[in-house]
Amino acid sequence: MFFVHPQIKFNIENLKLVFYSFLKSPDLETLNKKLSFYFPDKTLVFTDMGRSAFRLIIERFNLQNSQIILPAYICDIFFPIFKQYNISPIFLDIEKDTFNLNSNLLLDKINPEVKSILVSHTYGLPLDIKKIKEIAGKEVLVIEDCAHSFGAKINEAFVGNFGDAALFSLYKSFPSLRGGMAVLPKNEESSLPKTNFNFRDFISLLNSCSSFAYFFKKYGNEISPKFLRKEKLDNPSQLNRVSLNLFLNFFNGFEKNLDNRIQLALLFKEELRKLGFKVQDSRNNVFTYLSALVPESINRDQLVKKLRKYNVFCTRIWHTPIILNPKVQKEYNLNLAEFPNTINATKRIINFPLQNFYTEKDIRKMVSALDKSMHDMV
Repeated sequence: MFFVHPQIKFNIENLKLVFYSFLKSPDLETLNKKLSFYFPDKTLVFTDMGRSAFRLIIERFNLQNSQIILPAYICDIFFPIFKQYNISPIFLDIEKDTFNLNSNLLLDKINPEVKSILVSHTYGLPLDIKKIKEIAGKEVLVIEDCAHSFGAKINEAFVGNFGDAALFSLYKSFPSLRGGMAVLPKNEESSLPKTNFNFRDFISLLNSCSSFAYFFKKYGNEISPKFLRKEKLDNPSQLNRVSLNLFLNFFNGFEKNLDNRIQLALLFKEELRKLGFKVQDSRNNVFTYLSALVPESINRDQLVKKLRKYNVFCTRIWHTPIILNPKVQKEYNLNLAEFPNTINATKRIINFPLQNFYTEKDIRKMVSALDKSMHDMV
């Protein structure tokens, strides 16, 4: 069985890591020392979710009651945050080849009310922040959304170091159940309310194991998402102890695992190209999601359903980005004709499973399943 979200490979060593994550206190000194290699001269704040890290950045830089520029192709979880802090978004279309914000559209949108730009390194492919900052000028804060791009580099420096602040979603890259991280200037101080391991985390832990993930995909679509949404907090809070331990435990060996992931992604991409898929650029991509656009002759949603028969569970992130939220369209009087590349991506995007521990044999199995599924649709 193949799943997109981070999975825990079933073996004795990993079972021990999970077990001890419930018993010990997080070794923050070791964790911060490891992370200082990636984020030198920065302050790191661990939050319960990535969106909490974004809220923390808003409050730290006083971005309330301002305008923010961001890609139209991004998750709609930002909408309630904009409402909460009275921030008015200005959406930009994406580049059709990278799925990242089209920086050529940026200059025309800069105005005195714009205090910040949110730049997303979409699906693990980094965007040139230097160019963004040159266009924006010194008065506009540049925030890196690194939710999909832990470990990605630009000119040998890791993303999260180029903007004025950055946010990460740890559980998109590691089986940490939940977790965000704000990257702030050095010597920043932050005091957040504590959180505890709860039922939402327990469900996430089960979902990190393939047999339970299969059960949830088959039978839990109507129940679990509704419950999980209720437990997401409205204000920034700390990452709980268990999730922090899991992040530290599975962060060990990250570089080696990432190298394996990238090599498998490059193999997978070539096979996808042969089948007519349009794939993201490989340059500096860490492939948090192996993302591609299905051929225009293929119905993406039908393909996703057919692949499930072969136990390949793909996702469609984001088939409903923020600009397709009806409330967002009404609130900001959007003209969807301004976002042709975003609209095209939402109809054709598909994200294939790609775990750190996969082998070439796993990739071949998925390619075979994909070939059969597409043949069945003809």
